[in-house]
Amino acid sequence: MSVKTSVYRHIVTEGTHYEVGRALGACFREDRELMAFLTSPFMGASPLLPAAAERIMEQFEQYCPGLNQEIQGFADETGVAAEQIVFYYSFYHPSVYCSQAAFSTGTGEGCQTYHMRTYDFGWEDAPYNQLLLSTTRVKGKPAHTGFALQLFGRYDGMNEEGLCITTTSGRTKPAMTEAGFIFPGVVRTVLDSCATANEAVTLLRGMPISDFRNILISDRHGSIALAEIAGACKEIEYYSAATANQRQLVVSANHYTLPPMQSHNLQLMHNSRVRAELMQSSLSRENVEMDMLNAMKQLAGQSYPQGISCHHYREGLGTMWSAICDNSAGELHICFGSPTINPWRTFGLYSPPGIREYQAKLPDEPSDADFWCNTL
Repeated sequence: MSVKTSVYRHIVTEGTHYEVGRALGACFREDRELMAFLTSPFMGASPLLPAAAERIMEQFEQYCPGLNQEIQGFADETGVAAEQIVFYYSFYHPSVYCSQAAFSTGTGEGCQTYHMRTYDFGWEDAPYNQLLLSTTRVKGKPAHTGFALQLFGRYDGMNEEGLCITTTSGRTKPAMTEAGFIFPGVVRTVLDSCATANEAVTLLRGMPISDFRNILISDRHGSIALAEIAGACKEIEYYSAATANQRQLVVSANHYTLPPMQSHNLQLMHNSRVRAELMQSSLSRENVEMDMLNAMKQLAGQSYPQGISCHHYREGLGTMWSAICDNSAGELHICFGSPTINPWRTFGLYSPPGIREYQAKLPDEPSDADFWCNTL
């Protein structure tokens, strides 16, 4: 087994969208490798033509107003053209894997909602993966904390309204053939715009999305929504808050589960099926309800196949971080790197502006023979 040590950062910014962008620029303008990545066409694509850049900016202004100003602030601070920022390519992203689950019980003051996810990918970190936890407090928008992608997008997160959103890849290495938002822009838009799962569902139904993605949403009131998307095909299941004596659990790995989406499962990896079954069985036991937070930590903290933590970084499926959101308390419990050997840390939404670094270990090992096999 080889072990790599990676550096994770937590950045806190606040102000108007433009001021947040300037603050991001001030933090990262001297990082030449990152700046080259942020201003180069994504994954070898051709540069955006002026008309395409204008059309994409109009889409962001419609669905996530203010984000263009954040990018402009960054551009002004770093001396680059806003239309060159790679984040605009999130309107047309390679697959990552991941596991996610949301649990709620009770209603009103007695409601408890916990939302967990692991982000699983390869050892490829900077500059592609910034390993950056971002707390953003934009004037007029709900404050939120989540992992940043291309600085302005989000892999996941929770906002001050107690709304949490995470995603998993629905299909391995899909061909993107349609115009629409990719998950970093979708997640950021939901965090900036929505207070409840119902509001998020309404937004997703009307938003053009071209990704192949499973999106799980929960709120502090106990409502949960699962959106499964395969290009232009979109199916959303909404679960309203449970009654006082009920509980509900929704899990998602790297395949589609809603009946209308079954035809889009071109592959169902053995490891995806096992992770989904583990989450369902482990988190539905009656004895875990009283301490769901620790039950989720234990599940994430055990190596596959006993748990959902994976260590196959060289193969592209290793746990880069794990997060558990306590929607009611407004707290994110986060483990940088593998939770089998790294500590959990608690983050809120009101840390002072600035940036802080953390180190984490990522232990690599080969997968078993059946890990990647197709079970369809």
